[in-house]
Amino acid sequence: MQYLVPLDGSDLAEQALPYARERAALNDGSILLVRVVTVARQLAAASMTGAGGIDAMPISMEAINAAIDLEQKESLEYLALKGEEIRKAGLKVEWEVRQGIPADEIIASARAHNIDVIVITTHGRSGLGRVVFGSVADRIIRQSGIPVLVIGPK
Repeated sequence: MQYLVPLDGSDLAEQALPYARERAALNDGSILLVRVVTVARQLAAASMTGAGGIDAMPISMEAINAAIDLEQKESLEYLALKGEEIRKAGLKVEWEVRQGIPADEIIASARAHNIDVIVITTHGRSGLGRVVFGSVADRIIRQSGIPVLVIGPK
């Protein structure tokens, strides 16, 4: 069995790791860690580098590319750290950084790697909160066609 765990660097997202590790250990499975870097985040990072912004000069492509490169590097370092923790526990693990809309990229990664189960956390919002803020987990559940183990916040 192959398990995909999306991580965004938050403590909440990392709460999925013990569940994925436990299941992978029971099934001689493997874990794929995925982090999605969003374009909006990259543009915000570029604007903070002094390249300008809404009230200043337009953001340069060099600054955007530098922000993308930095975000990719930091994301890979983060996933490598988490991956090594899993590997030390005797489990098979891989990781990848993708760029785009989180739910879309998580689904694309799961399909590309023939993932059996996606293990994801959720903020636990319902009603108006879910409508206003959306839910990556909700989109993955509805659109992936892959079993999803949803972990609520502690």
